[in-house]
Amino acid sequence: MICLLAMSNAAKIALYVLLGVIILAEFAFVVYLATKNRRRKQRNSDKPSFKQRCKDLWNYFTLYEKIWFFSILVVAIVFAFVFPETDEPTYTVTLDKSQYVADATGNFDTLSFEGTTDKYVICSVKITDAEGNVHSYSMKEISKFGEWYVDPGDSADDKQSMTLKLGLYDKKSDSVKPFAFEINASTEIALECYYNGDSDDPTPLTVSLVNGNGDKLLDGVQLMLEENAPNTKVNSFLVGAGWITFLYVLDVVLNIACELLISKQSKWNFIVSLGVEIVEIITCIVCIYRFATMAVTLLFWIPCDIISFVMWHRHPDKQKEELTVVKKLTWWQDIILVAAIAVWTVGVGYLLTLIEVEGGIFATNLTFERIVCYLDAAASAVGIANGLLILFRYREQWIAWYIVAILETVIDIMAGQWILLVLKVGYLTNTTYGYIKWTQYIRQHKNDAPVAQQAA
Repeated sequence: MICLLAMSNAAKIALYVLLGVIILAEFAFVVYLATKNRRRKQRNSDKPSFKQRCKDLWNYFTLYEKIWFFSILVVAIVFAFVFPETDEPTYTVTLDKSQYVADATGNFDTLSFEGTTDKYVICSVKITDAEGNVHSYSMKEISKFGEWYVDPGDSADDKQSMTLKLGLYDKKSDSVKPFAFEINASTEIALECYYNGDSDDPTPLTVSLVNGNGDKLLDGVQLMLEENAPNTKVNSFLVGAGWITFLYVLDVVLNIACELLISKQSKWNFIVSLGVEIVEIITCIVCIYRFATMAVTLLFWIPCDIISFVMWHRHPDKQKEELTVVKKLTWWQDIILVAAIAVWTVGVGYLLTLIEVEGGIFATNLTFERIVCYLDAAASAVGIANGLLILFRYREQWIAWYIVAILETVIDIMAGQWILLVLKVGYLTNTTYGYIKWTQYIRQHKNDAPVAQQAA
């Protein structure tokens, strides 16, 4: 994942195709297992019509479950229109050399944005030196951020963001070292940037070139990002924001359907869950974030869904075949589980902070980026525990759902992914419903195992 953005388009396409083939193969295998016995039974019975199947599916859910599902669905669609994901076009603007101060001499190694009254983001800098050599730098190379956030606010951090030192950033010393060439009147500078404010009529980006003594080579030139300016790429994401919004809504729909089937102790939740995993992997790739969650989804959740379907299929309830037998953990199993989650969170969270990528949803906020590394590690750890608890049919998987929902709610708020908050509300309400239903089932069948052993 560290080299994902550096890969060629052909390599990216090959990687996505490979992931798609693996996922489709696993999905086809599960469908084969799921329909094997049904096909065998249908050979000696009349096949129900499509209309009858739809009617049976509708009657399978209670009135509360139908209201819950469709209310979450409607709210998700409304949120998709009210809080759509946005992608501002990124433009390349070149500082006009004809406006340089004629008698300015020396090395002008600082970009000052003093005078800017709106919000902008600088993505990269391209410098053509006096000898005509072109030097392109991503923001990670000249600062500790994936993008430079120009914010003319009142806080100390906002004021600091108005001055960008040009040089090579050294992570160990947290300082910027000078370039091997001098920035002077013969140097041309181009900025790749985009508007990040809320106004329909933004004020210009004001740029000056200064040195350590405060002398200026360029004095307060105002730059407007015109609609017909060269559009080089879409900010932050690998696809358009409209597709991101669609993925959010699809994630909500599939997740609430999966949660509802789990609460009903139905093995078919794992078929829907495969769709959830595919959508979440794609979302992590295009948003360039949450690598721990993506790896756990690909390497753990998809195989776990397949195995879980087989395991649940082998433990149907004696009275109601559509139900699966469930149980609960002992106290010492709870302690081991909590300790394992804590170790995973600290270890994996630290490793994630060492991964450096350009762009992404947290490119302009290094603090949030690091916090999310640990939150993501914790969510992935609890997610793995949740997967194992579901696999072995333990009631405590609902408690894991609570924790995951809370952690992901914090991440979604930090990332501004408001549509996904609808999903978390659905998680919390249905988790309560599912926990109650599973608890009632366990209490009603707590004497089944001893009776079965006596009969044996």
